[in-house]
Amino acid sequence: MAGTGRLQADPLFQGLARPTMIMGVSYMYFVINAMLTMITYINTREFFMLLVVGPVIHGIGYLVCMKEPRAVELLLLRSKEGYKSWNNIQGYHFHTNSYDPY
Repeated sequence: MAGTGRLQADPLFQGLARPTMIMGVSYMYFVINAMLTMITYINTREFFMLLVVGPVIHGIGYLVCMKEPRAVELLLLRSKEGYKSWNNIQGYHFHTNSYDPY
């Protein structure tokens, strides 16, 4: 093992480290897909849209989750933490709380 120079990953570790998957996408993406599909169905009132929009969104999520299983969780975390502005990169820190009177 010392001579190969490659790190061996145990399949049990890989299985335990992955998020819960439903039909190839993460659980969070599956819930978001269900909500978007239902909203589209309710707004259009056509059952055909239910059969078209759901698989299309699921296919996009399947391709994304093949590369990174926690893509949706990472996107939600990124949106919660916020993006760094150019001023924060330069070292200037502005207080951006909209409820703060200062």
